[in-house]
Amino acid sequence: MARTKAPYSLLYSNDPAAAAWRAKQADVDADIEGLPRDREADRMIADMDARGVDPRHQIERLKRHFRSRKGQAATGA
Repeated sequence: MARTKAPYSLLYSNDPAAAAWRAKQADVDADIEGLPRDREADRMIADMDARGVDPRHQIERLKRHFRSRKGQAATGA
C-alpha cells in the first residue's frame, strides 16, 4: 500500500507563511487570555525579521531571551 502524503498543516509546517500564521495566533491567544506583551521580545522579533534571520535561529535567540528574563524574575534583578 502506498503511503499518502500528510496534509499541509499550518501548525507543523516550517513554511514562512505557516510560521507567520502561528505567530499571529499566539498574539490572538495572548490577547484573549489577557496576557501582557513583552515589548523587548516584540522588538527583537521585528529586528530579526527585518534582517532575515532564519526562523530556527530566531527561536533559539528567543528561548535565551526568555530564559534570562525568567532568571531575573527569580532573583529579583
